[in-house]
Amino acid sequence: MFLAAAGVLYFGFELARGYWRGQMVWQRYAALESRYAELLRQNRDLKIKLTEARSAAFIELNARDKLGLARPGETAYKIVEED
Repeated sequence: MFLAAAGVLYFGFELARGYWRGQMVWQRYAALESRYAELLRQNRDLKIKLTEARSAAFIELNARDKLGLARPGETAYKIVEED
């Protein structure tokens, strides 16, 4: 009788432990799936930015604004504000 009760108790414990482990795996899976979706969104956004950054208009705008460059025949002006 004692062995039967011990066996049932052990089986119940193992069943509960297996269920708990399964829940932990599913929680981890859900977290990883969410992270993966976020990384896909970031990757898409970065690809769009990269495409824009490679465009001639973007390069020209930055050359003018950040480097003060001008096309031949143009005069570049820089406005300096006084403190």
